[in-house]
This record gives sequence, structure tokens and C-alpha cells, in this order.
Amino acid sequence: MKTLFLLLFFFICIESNAQKDSTTTSLKNYLSFELDPAPFILGGYSFSLKFSAQKLSHFTFMGSVYSSKFPDRMMDKHNSENGYRNMKINTSLAFFTDYFIKSDRSGFHFGPSVFLYSKTVESIYSSEVTNFNSLYPNVRLGYVYRPFIKSGFYINPWFNLGKEFILDNNNSVEGKKFSTKSISYVVALHLGYQIPF
Repeated sequence: MKTLFLLLFFFICIESNAQKDSTTTSLKNYLSFELDPAPFILGGYSFSLKFSAQKLSHFTFMGSVYSSKFPDRMMDKHNSENGYRNMKINTSLAFFTDYFIKSDRSGFHFGPSVFLYSKTVESIYSSEVTNFNSLYPNVRLGYVYRPFIKSGFYINPWFNLGKEFILDNNNSVEGKKFSTKSISYVVALHLGYQIPF
């Protein structure tokens, strides 16, 4: 939690010194740094680095690294009934490609993304802890909102929909398999800061 507050303070400090008008960013390359507050609240972290080229001003490409505990109350009913608890998303990766309707990389965006999860989950039927990897290809829809015109700071709520595939056979304890849903979704809110160059 302390780390989250320090990062938010960092964004506010940058915000107060920003002088560049975001309307000019459609003419430049840019790098952007994003964080998702939710994993910090759950004892983890989430950092992303985004790039957009001047010649492809409607497109952004982003990589993320993250980790988080997963609340038991949000676990799928089937897995909960099979005794699974205390799931944790260990250090995992995600890659995003987004198309923006506007060339200044604000407003609505959409595109494909893929998450590579590394998960740990416990079972009430055993002292054994199982670790497994999964792949989650999905389609994302979001909106970049810039509350301050002369600043690179932005807020990016987004939603995605896809199917998670388990990549190995380590997803069972005492014969009870940890399974994935036929369709999964993620809702997130990222805070970001864009630097044109």
C-alpha cells in the first residue's frame, strides 16, 4: 500500500510540472508508463510500458509485468467446491496491441492481447500446493481519459474477454482438477503518464 501511495505521489509531481499539450502527441512518438492500483491493494504489483510510433499514431504496443493474490470470494464456484483456496498470480506477463480511433491516442481503443499466467493454488484436502501456467488470449476494449489538457497523465479503464488455456498438467490435487471457465473476463483501471519524443 505504501508503494502505491508513493507511485501516485510521483504521478502528481510529474503532473504539476507538465508543460506539453497532449494534442501535439499525434505528431510524435511516445512512451508511456502505467500502473494498475488493484494488485497493489491485494499485495502485489502491476507495471506496464507502452510505445506508439509517429508513423503508426493510431496504434499502441504495451508489455506488462504483474503479480497479485486472488480473493477466495472471486474464485470460480467449481474450483471453490473442489476445495481450492488462496490462489496467487505469481510474476506473470501480458502483451497488448491497441487501435485508437483518434490519432492522439486518447478516447476509445480496442485490440488483441495475451496474458501468460503463472499461478499457485492451495487445496483444503492436502498440504500440497500446485503451480501451473496458463495462456489467456483475449480482446480488449478501453477508453483513455485525459483529465488535464496540458499533461501526459491519463486514466485508462478497460475490459477484456477471452478464454484461458492451462499449458501443463500441474492443475490438480488429490484427483480434483483446477479448471478454467469457458469464457473469462478482466476489468481493470490503469493510471498512466505519456512522454512524447
